[in-house]
Amino acid sequence: MRSLASRMRRHEDGVASTVGTLMALLVFLTFLSLITNQYVPVYMKDAESSHTNSALGQFSAMKGAIDLQALAAQSAGSEYVPVTAATAVTLGLDGVPIFAVPTVGRLRSDPDAGPFTVVFDYFIRSPSGGDFQTRVREQSNGSIVLSVFNRYYVPQTVVYENGAVIRSQQDGQVVRAPPTFLVSKVNGTLQLHFDLVSLYGRGEITGTGTEVVNTRLFATDHQTYDRFPGNAVIWINHTSAYGLAWYQFLNTTLGSSLNLPGTYTSTPLDQSFTARVGGEVAYRITVSYLPTTKQYITRLEIHNTALLPFESFRVRHAQVQVGIGEAPEDVLK
Repeated sequence: MRSLASRMRRHEDGVASTVGTLMALLVFLTFLSLITNQYVPVYMKDAESSHTNSALGQFSAMKGAIDLQALAAQSAGSEYVPVTAATAVTLGLDGVPIFAVPTVGRLRSDPDAGPFTVVFDYFIRSPSGGDFQTRVREQSNGSIVLSVFNRYYVPQTVVYENGAVIRSQQDGQVVRAPPTFLVSKVNGTLQLHFDLVSLYGRGEITGTGTEVVNTRLFATDHQTYDRFPGNAVIWINHTSAYGLAWYQFLNTTLGSSLNLPGTYTSTPLDQSFTARVGGEVAYRITVSYLPTTKQYITRLEIHNTALLPFESFRVRHAQVQVGIGEAPEDVLK
């Protein structure tokens, strides 16, 4: 027994095999850790960022399709035949097999979201030949929202709302494709153009694949108003989770078009800018955040002033049926 034990202690082949196996495992685990901790996060962050940019382009293409339908309807008049435009939208992206799960996105259409309201007074001629002051009220509703639940890149939301494409994330939001809102100063008078786009149809899809959004403009009308009371005010109000982007867009558009001095005020929940011409208020725009509903209320008031009176205000209202993941023939029922 002593001789056998002595021979076993003198042989080190078994120790060398064990150490070699442990070293091989350590090398494999190091390589695996490098993949999971370095390569996968960098790859997925770039992929999620690229997907969000692609989704922004797809929403811009959808906006373009609706704008072209509205232009065709306006040109054709009563002879316009509604057509359906199909836009592919990629919801999410596949992950890295074994190492990272897919990034899921949710696409939904809500016909009740974000009401836009336009209110103002103007004169119409009565049968007796006098002027009759009446009030105009126009409203649009609806939004298409893609929420991408990124895990490596910043979670993003891409929105189509009232003719605008908005990009939103936790630290800010901005209008990337602007709607029709034109303000022009011509011969000392003010000309305004504003579009209202109502979306009909409710649907929701969650996943990583590519889905089709069908849009069909089935009605449109445009009116031009050019006779206003001396104290007329055009009110444009909006309520949605993306009011901060609308505030920035409207304020920037008015500022670049009119270039009027004004006063800016802000609180933790509100922002306001008041522009003046000759001591009179030309326009005022405010945005207020409601923590309980997590929505913004945006209010724009444009005043008919003596130094900058209204010449005309054109309002175009487009009504669009939306179908998510439906066949074109099923969009309108």
